[in-house]
Amino acid sequence: MENNNDQDYIITLSENEGSSDEIVEITPTPLAKKKRGRPAKLSKALGKQKMTNTTLESTDRAPNDSNPFKQTAAIIKPQTKVSWVWDYFIRKQNDKGEIRAYCQFLLDDGEKCSKNYKYDGSTGNLSYHLVKHGIIPPLESGIISPMHTQSASNKNGQKEKELSTLRWILLTTQPLSTITQKAYIEHMYIIDPQFTVPGEKKLRMMIARSYGYNKEKLKLLLKTAQSISLTTDLWSSRSKHGYLGLTATWINKNFEIMDVLLEISYFPTPHTAKAITEGIKNAMQKWEIENLVVSITTDNGANVVAAIRDLTPIKRLSCAAHTLQLAISKGLKVVENLVSRTKQLINFFSTQKQIERLIKVQKEIGYEEPLHLIQDISTRWNSSYLAWDRLIFLQYAVLQLSVNLSCSLISEEKTDGIRLKKIMIKDNEWELLDELCNILAPFEKATRDFSGNTYVTLSQMFPIITDLTNSLKPSDNSYEVLEDSDDNTINSDIVEEESSQIEVDYSNISEVLKNVKNKIYLGLKHYWAMPDEFGIMAALLDPRYKDLNFITDEETKVKIHSSLQIQYDQLKREMQQQTSTPPSPTISTISTTSTSSTPSMRSLHEHQERCQQKVKKMFQTKESSTSSSAIADEITTYFLLPVARENKNPLDWWKSKQEIFPVLSIIARKYLGIPATSVASERLFSDAGNHITAKRSLLDPALLGKMVFLKRNMKTMDHINIFPPDLDVENNDYVEDEHELEELLDE
Repeated sequence: MENNNDQDYIITLSENEGSSDEIVEITPTPLAKKKRGRPAKLSKALGKQKMTNTTLESTDRAPNDSNPFKQTAAIIKPQTKVSWVWDYFIRKQNDKGEIRAYCQFLLDDGEKCSKNYKYDGSTGNLSYHLVKHGIIPPLESGIISPMHTQSASNKNGQKEKELSTLRWILLTTQPLSTITQKAYIEHMYIIDPQFTVPGEKKLRMMIARSYGYNKEKLKLLLKTAQSISLTTDLWSSRSKHGYLGLTATWINKNFEIMDVLLEISYFPTPHTAKAITEGIKNAMQKWEIENLVVSITTDNGANVVAAIRDLTPIKRLSCAAHTLQLAISKGLKVVENLVSRTKQLINFFSTQKQIERLIKVQKEIGYEEPLHLIQDISTRWNSSYLAWDRLIFLQYAVLQLSVNLSCSLISEEKTDGIRLKKIMIKDNEWELLDELCNILAPFEKATRDFSGNTYVTLSQMFPIITDLTNSLKPSDNSYEVLEDSDDNTINSDIVEEESSQIEVDYSNISEVLKNVKNKIYLGLKHYWAMPDEFGIMAALLDPRYKDLNFITDEETKVKIHSSLQIQYDQLKREMQQQTSTPPSPTISTISTTSTSSTPSMRSLHEHQERCQQKVKKMFQTKESSTSSSAIADEITTYFLLPVARENKNPLDWWKSKQEIFPVLSIIARKYLGIPATSVASERLFSDAGNHITAKRSLLDPALLGKMVFLKRNMKTMDHINIFPPDLDVENNDYVEDEHELEELLDE
């Protein structure tokens, strides 16, 4: 009888016999003739050592004993079908009684690999080990895949394919274990039999070295910046690990926006202001940008606000999108009951059964493309607007389904119809939702405009906020008192609203809409009561908004012009004092506050009038022939030029005129490069969340940080060359922490 028990194939060592790598071959019994093997010619040609599928036993026996099996510690039984890995492994029992599998693969130097694993009946680790030697498992069909080794002539091609594999894993957020799966290995073998799929350990090594290499590249790139703006945010993964994210943005000499990830690092609790301050300081020191950072854009969390306050003179900017949502939430308090009931209606269609019914009805009544309802989630920006807009679009389908279910003769459907009818909103509430969407639509567009990372955002913040505020400004004189009240009154009014639920008669739609608009208006006036100097300066240096028409206070305009003049004069002096031609001066430390010597409105206007005629004469000639030295006052010249069209890219405008404005263009790069929102950091955590799935909740935080760093910076750092040109698994170049590397490899 054949015995398929792997435990019968054990070598037992006597007490006086040590473990040896020597292969002891025993002539198989007749029952062991049926065995699985590989073609002899193929094995010989590829230099693989093939082990017979026979049982090996201890050779420790008494001299002159005619029975070689007399003192065998284990019964030796042949096996007709065993795992393919035993062509390359033998099993031995060590002096501790452990059964271990020893690799017999012959290396290039003629020595055996001798890597050993504890054997408990599973061969998974053994097969993964053989893959690292370039040995491909047999296909399911039983066809034996040809084995291959890497020749010297193919090493370059092998390296390129390994890098391409890692690039694919990073960009598609695949688990590293993907490459160890049998289906993937067989798939790659069919595509390219000459490619040896790298092991997971090798990929970890490549990630560590690529991170070190790109870290140094990014440091050099950061040194070319005139000034840098940061965004930061905190996040907790599904495994409850805290992370601190930090991104950097600046405009380079070619007036291109550079947006890079600096950190996504493990950040243990408690997340106090002091801990956040230290975390950001350490990151800036690590990247050597302490003297380059001018601003940090964050959300409005109290701990973050306090943390940035301790980083003086770095300026903190509130995330415009987050602040906008706070203002919207004040208005939606007026319709709090409707918001709650609408959520309940939408949640009814969250099950697969109701989704399928809704889609079926859409097809029956002629919707071109069936759609799902969108969940209203309070933590997502514009969530209510997006959910209501979709619900209104599917209104007829929802109402029709309610009728169908109520009239159904099937008990289950009729029950669901009763439930749906009970939570269905009324006709006047449908109309109110539609009107609320009309109010919120401009806010949704503004949020998207503020959240871009490929164009200038801060300069358009105040013009857009001003337009939104003016569109909601009450015409009733009774609201003028609220508009002019101080910040404390507005703040207490808002807090009082939050503490109680407002009873509203939704039948009077015009009155409800009036109250909603008024509360959002008050929220906008409250959160943007004190114009941010950085935001106004960015608008001043944007040729589309430089006339500051969105500001009605003339004194504010004078102050911001004065502040620009001070920065300009200081930077110009520094440039003139330089005797050589070093890199352009850093402007992060230039004063951005106005002084008590602010010129009066009259003197500023007179100065502009005196220069007007001279500047007009300068620009009578072609702009291309105008040299920077011919312009005595860049600021005056800048303001006398026509306002740019709304669709004009301000970076293109400055790029074409930087020779005319050599000093002013540097200041423009500083302010136009500041992001209006902290969306860059929030998108960063979306990437991280895609890595830390339910099946990978214990992913090492250090490895996660390196993988997301490489993925997010791939475009900026040149996606073709994110890996060291001399990347070699046998050396530790670019690895900054050997201990950390060992932890990554041992994970």
